[in-house]
Amino acid sequence: MTTSQRMDAIEMTEHRRRPFPHTEQAAAYLDMMAQVGVFQDTLVAANPETAQARQIQAKLAELIELLASSAVPEHERLYALGDFGSGESQALLPPLVVDHFDDDALHAHFVPGQFAMGMNQAMHGGVVSLIFDTLMGRMAAGLQGIPCRTAYLNTQYRHVAPVEQRLELHARVESIEGRKRFIVAQLLHGQTLCAEADALFVAVRQGQH
Repeated sequence: MTTSQRMDAIEMTEHRRRPFPHTEQAAAYLDMMAQVGVFQDTLVAANPETAQARQIQAKLAELIELLASSAVPEHERLYALGDFGSGESQALLPPLVVDHFDDDALHAHFVPGQFAMGMNQAMHGGVVSLIFDTLMGRMAAGLQGIPCRTAYLNTQYRHVAPVEQRLELHARVESIEGRKRFIVAQLLHGQTLCAEADALFVAVRQGQH
């Protein structure tokens, strides 16, 4: 594997989708990331006093310095490692639980926390699109894990998607034309359709980034 920060997309995809290692370091990393998620949700719900905010800022500065001392190139990181890159090892998205996955359809569920909120206990529209992109991109890759890039993603918002409640994600392949994968998806809260999307993903060629 090359040591360059900017790798061939196929090579990087193969690295990122490796199973998360079963080591003491990896277990500690997942515990740390779980606490990061709790911190994010707690952060957006709090109005700390001035002294508290300064204390938190100072502690964060210490943690940043500690983390910076262990920085590694992208292809060596534990962050977002795993088949979906959206589970317990990253902080960008709520962890997705995959219920079904084959060449034609993918079903998953998740519970967004306060950190994913836009306002009034509704999930931020940008987070909705981000989750669609993650799920639909994996659907485009299929069981073979073909690396793809997003060409476009259209999101239609139909109803408020609440935070701190279970939401369902359904994606399926609409058609495949050469390197092009046309994917459609829905986000549901119970029987309520919260959003739907259509997207085009294009399989990358060897040597592309």
